[in-house]
Amino acid sequence: MKDYREATRNIAPGPLCNGYVAGPYESAADIISKVGNSCGISPKVLLVTLQKEQGLVTDTWPTASQYRIAMGMGCPDTAACDSEYFGFFNQVYGAAAQFKRYANPPGTSRYFTWYEPGRTWNVRFHPNAACGSAPVYIRNQATANLYYYTPYQPNRAALAAGYGTGDGCSAYGNRNFYQYFVDWFGSVRGYSVGTPFQDVYNSSQGSLGYPTRPYTCGLIRGGCYQVFTNGWIVDSAGTQPQIVALDYRGAWWATGNENGYLGYPTSNRVCGIANGGCYQTFEGGWIVHSASTPIVPVTSAVRGSWWYYGNENGFLGYPLASGDCSTGAGCVQVFQGGAVSTSSVGGVRAVRAEVLALWNSWGRERGVMGFPSGDPPLTASPNYTQAFSGGVVQVKGGVAALVSSIDPWANTRVTSPWLGGQVTSQLCDLKGGACHQEFAGGWMVKSPAGVSALPPAVLTVWFNWGREWGILGFPTSGPSAAPETGNYTQNFQGGVVTVTGGVGKLTSTVDPWFSAVLASPWLGQQTTSQVCDLTGGACRQEFAGGWMVQSRSGAFAVPAAVVGLWNNWGRERGIIGFPTGAPSADPASGAYTQSFQGGVVTVSGGVARLSSTTDPWFARVLASPWLGPQTTSRLCDLKGGACRQVFSGGWMVQSPSGAYAVPTAVLNLWFNYGREWGDLGFPTGPPSANPESGNYTQSFQGGVVKVTNGVPSF
Repeated sequence: MKDYREATRNIAPGPLCNGYVAGPYESAADIISKVGNSCGISPKVLLVTLQKEQGLVTDTWPTASQYRIAMGMGCPDTAACDSEYFGFFNQVYGAAAQFKRYANPPGTSRYFTWYEPGRTWNVRFHPNAACGSAPVYIRNQATANLYYYTPYQPNRAALAAGYGTGDGCSAYGNRNFYQYFVDWFGSVRGYSVGTPFQDVYNSSQGSLGYPTRPYTCGLIRGGCYQVFTNGWIVDSAGTQPQIVALDYRGAWWATGNENGYLGYPTSNRVCGIANGGCYQTFEGGWIVHSASTPIVPVTSAVRGSWWYYGNENGFLGYPLASGDCSTGAGCVQVFQGGAVSTSSVGGVRAVRAEVLALWNSWGRERGVMGFPSGDPPLTASPNYTQAFSGGVVQVKGGVAALVSSIDPWANTRVTSPWLGGQVTSQLCDLKGGACHQEFAGGWMVKSPAGVSALPPAVLTVWFNWGREWGILGFPTSGPSAAPETGNYTQNFQGGVVTVTGGVGKLTSTVDPWFSAVLASPWLGQQTTSQVCDLTGGACRQEFAGGWMVQSRSGAFAVPAAVVGLWNNWGRERGIIGFPTGAPSADPASGAYTQSFQGGVVTVSGGVARLSSTTDPWFARVLASPWLGPQTTSRLCDLKGGACRQVFSGGWMVQSPSGAYAVPTAVLNLWFNYGREWGDLGFPTGPPSANPESGNYTQSFQGGVVKVTNGVPSF
C-alpha cells in the first residue's frame, strides 16, 4: 500500500467533512492524512480499519479488488457491495464520513441512536441470529462507531484464538480492530492513576473521567499532578492532593498555576453557597463563581475584605472579574455590588456600588481620586463619607459626589457643577502638553496658567480666536459668576472675554496684535491661523475683510483693497515694505489712506493705488503709469549688480546713473545695441514725453535714443 497512488477528486464541504481538494497523483498516505483532517477521524483508526477489512497495511502484494473495497465501506454482510464506494479514495473518504455520521452531527438527523453512548446495549456475536447476543456498555462515541460499522462482538472462542479462528459463531472485525490498534499504537486504556492520588480519584465518583497523562512530579515545592479528562489532581510537599476541575483549572492557569499568587489548592471545590455558588481555597486565595457570575480568582488580601463585609452574602456579592492591576500602583477587583482595591497608598479597601459608579466616572484609580484610603460603613447607610488618596467622597441619600480634592483639576470640577457630565476622558493634547476634558456644559483646561472651567459661550470665542495657539492663550481664571446668569467675564493670558446675554466676545487684550484686531471689526472672521512667514519673521493672519500684519513697524489691520495692491507691489519684499499705520478711516467708506514703510496707499471709491513713495525706484514707477502691471519681480542681474523689473509696457532699470523707466520701443533698440554692455550703457534720464505719444527722446550714458512715430533710432 505504501506504493499505491491515484488521482483523487474534489468534494465540497458538508456537515460530515470539510471537503477534499483533488490531487493528480496522491499516495495512500496523502489520502489517509487529508481525509483524517477533513473529517476529524484519526488516521490511526483509518489505518487499522484498512488492515482489519482487507489486510492492506501488511499485505505486500495486494490485489485490485482489495483496493476496490479497502475499508469494507458499503459492503454489508447481507448484500453485495455498493459500487458507489468502489476505489481506494472513495472507500477511505466514505468510511471516514460514515464514522462522523454515527454521532448525528449538526445538519443531520438523529438516526443513529441504537448504540448511543452511556448505555448498555445487546450486541450480537454473529450475523447468524441463532448465535445469540450479550450486553455491552457503550462508554463513548468511539466505541459506538465500531459497533455501528461492524455490529458484532467477539465471543469467547474468538477472544481465546488471538488473531486465529474461533468457532462457527465467532466474528472477528472488532476483535481484530482492537488487537491491531493495541499492537501498533499501544493500550487504549490510557494511563494509570498515580498511587498518591488514588483515594482522591476514587472519591470523585467518576467525575474526573480517565487519566490523559501520566502521574508527574517536579513542580515547585515538591509538587505533583496528573491530568484527567475533566480536570487535574495536584499536590505539593505542603498540601494534600486536591481536585481542580477543568473550569477552575482555566482560572488557576491564568494566575500562573502553582507559580502564581494562588499557589496550590488547599481544598476541593465546595458548592452550595448563595445563588448556586461554589468556591475552592488555595494557598494564596480563592477561586469562586455562582450560577450568574463567572469563575474568578480572589487574592487572600481581597478575600479578607470580602469576608469582613459578609462574603457573597454581603453588599459585595460575587466577584465579576479578576483584579485589574494594569496601573502598576495597585489592583481593583469588581464585584456585583462594588469593588475591593489593594494599593500601597490606601491598603485594602472596599467600595460600595454608588461610590464605585462615581469612582469610574472620575477614571477610577487612574483619575484624580486615586485609590480609596478609607472604608465604607459595615452596615448599609444612605449617608456616609469615604476617603480616597485624592479627595473625599460624600454619599447623601445614596448618591455619591466628590466634595474635595487635593488636585486642582478635581477642585475646579467640583466647584463648577454647571459643567454637567463628562463626554470625553482627559486628553493632554493642547499646546505644550496642556490638558482638556469635554463636558456637557463646557471644557476643563489645565495649563501652566492654572486650571479653569470654560462655559460654552467663552469656549466659542476661544475657538474663534485660535484657542491656546491664538492671542488669547490659556484661561487664567474661572467665570466671574455662574454661567447660568448669562453675564460674566473670564480672564485669559492674552485678554478678557465678556459674556453678555449669553453671547461672548473679546473685550480687551494685552497683545498689540489683538488690540489692532479689536479696533478693526471690519476684518470679520479669521480664515487662517496666524502665520509668521513674512520677511524677518513678521506675522500675518487672514480675515474675511483683510489681513492683520505684525512687523517691527507695529501691528496693523490691512483692508482687502490695500492687501490686493500690496501683493501687486511685491508685498513686504517690494518697495512698499510693511504697513506703519492703520487705515485713516473705516474701510467701509471706500475712501481712506494707509501708510507703509515705502509710501502711502490711497483708496478712492474702494480702489487702491500707491499715491506716494520714499523710494526712487518706486517714485519713478509711479511717475510712469504707462509701464502697466509688473510681470516679474525685481532682479539685480545687470552689469555691476544693477537692477531691473519687467512690466507690460517696458522695464524699470536702476544703476549708478539712477532709476528710470524704459519704454518697450527704446528697450528693443537697447537690446539690439547690447543693452548695458553696448554703446548705449545705462539710461540716464526718463522718456522726454509720454511714450504713448510715439514721439520722445531718452538719454543714455552713450547717447540719446529718439523715437519718432513709435520707431526708435540712435
